[in-house]
Amino acid sequence: MRSKMRPYIPDWSARRMKYPQILLTGGNGQVGHELKTTLRHLGAVWAPDRQAFDLSDPKSLREKIRNYQPNLIVNSAAYTAVDLAESEPSLAKTVNSDAPQVMAEEAQNLGIPLVHYSTAYVFDGLSCAPYREDSEPNPLNVYGTTKLAGELAIQQVHDQYLILRTSWVYSKTRGNNFYRTMLRLFREKEELHVVSDQLGAPTSARFLADKTAAILQCLGIKAEGEKHWGLYHLTEPETMSWYEFAERILMEEMPREFFKTKVIWPIGSDEYPTKAKRPLNSVLDLQKINDAFLSLA
Repeated sequence: MRSKMRPYIPDWSARRMKYPQILLTGGNGQVGHELKTTLRHLGAVWAPDRQAFDLSDPKSLREKIRNYQPNLIVNSAAYTAVDLAESEPSLAKTVNSDAPQVMAEEAQNLGIPLVHYSTAYVFDGLSCAPYREDSEPNPLNVYGTTKLAGELAIQQVHDQYLILRTSWVYSKTRGNNFYRTMLRLFREKEELHVVSDQLGAPTSARFLADKTAAILQCLGIKAEGEKHWGLYHLTEPETMSWYEFAERILMEEMPREFFKTKVIWPIGSDEYPTKAKRPLNSVLDLQKINDAFLSLA
């Protein structure tokens, strides 16, 4: 009698990929949500939630990584509450520094790459020029300090990493970010005052996810690509102030939605004090990543 059991059919398409099993942290965040889509072209993505893969408990991550045996780790999780970090420096350090170190150690033991995102807030913003990868870091706040510590921890224990510093990340649909905050305020207030003396490059989560996947694909298909592991700056190319970004959001969204806001006033950082000090200049130089990856960024 012929068995009705379905035969096992191996997923040869996944086996042929450069990274058959990808561990993605922070999959429910604004960048991680986009990465779940863009990384599927490179391999099968496991994106555990915070309860299953808790960066505030770094020791618990080792066994999970060893059990899963990934071919690539992409860490998009982070402690990103810049002002709250001033009151929770220990937790910020655990998530932004200690956990990435554990992931880097396990990646090194497995002989696999690690992709990690960092921030322009590792710089003090006093320079008038865009910051290069070899510019001297000097963070002004706990968030920037812990992110810099995470970079250094990875570099000290791993030799196959891709650290991508970025700035002013936003999503139109997910997370607590400037774009979504402005949409809420536009619905509530007739006038807004927005800081105009801080400069950066607003960078969408989708942009970061698309470029990360493109870079990994480039590394995967070029025999000489592996030499390009390292630290890079990755943002969208256009720079502006928070005030200019707010104006752009209003102009883009106004045709689709009714807003109360009629005028946005520019103000200085000293008129809008925050618990954590922000750099006046968060603009990053993109020359290195453009040279390495043929203007993919």
